Amino acid sequence: MVGTRQIYMYIYIQMKAKNVLPVKKVSVEILWPLLPGSLSTARIACGKPNCACRQEPEKRHGLDYRWTGFLAGKRTTKAISPEEAKVCEQMIQNYRQALETLARLVQQSIPETPWEKRSSGGDPNR
Repeated sequence: MVGTRQIYMYIYIQMKAKNVLPVKKVSVEILWPLLPGSLSTARIACGKPNCACRQEPEKRHGLDYRWTGFLAGKRTTKAISPEEAKVCEQMIQNYRQALETLARLVQQSIPETPWEKRSSGGDPNR
């Protein structure tokens, strides 16, 4: 482990010494709040043994809304109300739009990569 740490530290120092990345700031407008995950609905069977919902799926009770996503690194599902589902749907939409915006920024950054600059006639040592 000691050797690995030294290698990483050496690479870090080399990169800092070269000052490899000119910094460009970009402002991005993102709708807030954000929520990763997805929504689903389900009809459920109740706990009564003689209820019709046990035998016939089309007679199951209610329409339950659920949000599924990751909280603290663990996949989680939460039962939510129809009103909460509407709020979550907008938050998920905001999150997905933010991801699309970030993906566009990454694509716009590709010409700034060292290999792109090298192939377009820039510094051959990069």
